Amino acid sequence: MAAPPQTNIRNLTGVWRMSKTLSDDMGPSLAIQGIPWIVRKAISWATITGNLTQSTDNAGNTTITVAQTASGGIKGETEIYNLDEREYKAGSAMFGVQRIRAGWVDLRLEKPLSLSGRPFDTYLSEGWIEEDDPNVAGHITAYIVSEQAGWSVEQVWGFSTIDEKRYRVIRFIVRKGEESAASRVICEWLGGDNRN
Repeated sequence: MAAPPQTNIRNLTGVWRMSKTLSDDMGPSLAIQGIPWIVRKAISWATITGNLTQSTDNAGNTTITVAQTASGGIKGETEIYNLDEREYKAGSAMFGVQRIRAGWVDLRLEKPLSLSGRPFDTYLSEGWIEEDDPNVAGHITAYIVSEQAGWSVEQVWGFSTIDEKRYRVIRFIVRKGEESAASRVICEWLGGDNRN
């Protein structure tokens, strides 16, 4: 289901499912990240659902927790994004130890910089709905580096119009050496928190 009006970049709390029909093939990105072919195949068949909780503390710092589940016997993981641009480490059964920086980004700027320090690739910075307050940054970005495998990922989160409907979207580019792969994940709205 398309994203309802009450959801926006400042209110992502709820349950979202990756659309298999609308999202790009994740295979090339996962291959660069060193994920074995059989696991990539299983992921392509799986239904991946994320239960998001977005909160802001008294200091104004936003945290997003994504509790993922997947069908087909793939172990779900929990991802935490602290949107203060400070680097922190997180462990993943699939991807190993990662260094993560996340924050807000205003893509309306002439040359917005990613948290990697370089200008955003146009694949990441274009194709969005600008629906937030014009005085505040309207998108989320993350920069993730694998300590063991040597790859990096730049992400941008926001909303886009697809087939005349509004969806939550994550665009990302995976890089390792001279290799790179760009992907777009389309998230369908399933409703409020369904863990209980």
